[in-house]
Amino acid sequence: MAKHLIVTQDSDGSSDEVCSWFYRYGVSFKRLNLDSYKIIDRNNDLYSDYFNFDNIDISIPGEKKVNDENFTEKFTSIWYRRPSANLDNMVIDETESGLSEFLLHKIRSNQKSELKELYSYIFNSIQGSVILGNRLETRANKLEILSIASKLGICIPRTKVISTKRQILEFQKEVNNSLITKSIFEPIAAMDDDLKQRHMSYTNELTDSILDKIPNYFSPSLVQEKIEKDFEIRTFIMGEKYYSMAIFSQNNEKTAVDFRRYDLEKPSRNIPFALPEELTVKIKKLLKIIGFNTGSIDIIKGKDGKYYFLEINSVGQFGMVSRPCNYNIEYHIYKYLTRDEEKTS
Repeated sequence: MAKHLIVTQDSDGSSDEVCSWFYRYGVSFKRLNLDSYKIIDRNNDLYSDYFNFDNIDISIPGEKKVNDENFTEKFTSIWYRRPSANLDNMVIDETESGLSEFLLHKIRSNQKSELKELYSYIFNSIQGSVILGNRLETRANKLEILSIASKLGICIPRTKVISTKRQILEFQKEVNNSLITKSIFEPIAAMDDDLKQRHMSYTNELTDSILDKIPNYFSPSLVQEKIEKDFEIRTFIMGEKYYSMAIFSQNNEKTAVDFRRYDLEKPSRNIPFALPEELTVKIKKLLKIIGFNTGSIDIIKGKDGKYYFLEINSVGQFGMVSRPCNYNIEYHIYKYLTRDEEKTS
């Protein structure tokens, strides 16, 4: 059995880069992609270290085998990079089913529920001496995290969840400032059926023109005071290591409210940054409470000199921090998982 397990997705480029370090040093590992249920040709060198749940043999009680890998045994390390399965790719073959669309929908829904139960059972049995990430909690409740952060003395923007236009106008007077709105859950990311246009939801300022179009009543929405910023900070956390990057997004009107509105012609200036020690201590307390030992955190350095915590993503991208700042985070993840393990082949 391989000593190291990487639970991720086929489409995650950061996982590819970390795997390249395992190959470079000849350290044995297995990679489990949870967004693909295709049969893997294990005679193909490209997939020799990959496997998925296409061949399961479980005895209850007893061993849990997947493609002859015994999940009852203990791994040296496990990296839960992206442990959420895309179950849409794991559905029954419909081509010759002869079933109605209604019944197919019900069967697919039930199959997804059964696979989730199966994954939970298998993952709950996996043990590792070194674990990076969380097999069960792949995301944090944004509202709960803001509440915990505030209680720990971490500054957050004044925040409300509201559902009427009247409440927006009252909140605007209360803060005597502009407001922004963002998703309570995850931002929308969708591609048209013809794969020609991608749709994304961003953080947006509630300007007068937008307020004029808002109905009197709407679905509960997250609204915050707009913080006038010096710059934004993206921090990637790996255990006790903090890798931070300052993003001077406010210098460009396109990225001023949300740096994810990338301007490829005039990209934001990014430089390495060190968080204040007092803030780092409080963030460590926050992570301990929510049970995370890795993730990406977004922070604003306000013009008032304060640091405003925005949110944390337990599986957030870190390549955008690694490359501009020359941190080589992918290599450090490899070292964290292997603990300077000697070459095995």
